[in-house]
Amino acid sequence: AKLQEYLENGSQLGWLIDPESQRVYVYRPGQPVQVLERPAYLEGDPALPGFVADLSLVWE
Repeated sequence: AKLQEYLENGSQLGWLIDPESQRVYVYRPGQPVQVLERPAYLEGDPALPGFVADLSLVWE
C-alpha cells in the first residue's frame, strides 16, 4: 500500500525487495505490478538512468 501511495504522489519507480521469497515487486505508474523471481540486478531506467543495483548479496 505504501508504494502505491508513493506512485500516487508522483514517484516514477518503486521496488519492494522480499529476501524471504527472493522476489522483487516493481511498481510503475499506470502499469500492473511486475514480479521478478530472484533477479541478479535491478536497473532504474528510464526513471533512474544508469542506476544498477546488484542483488547477489541480498539472495545469499
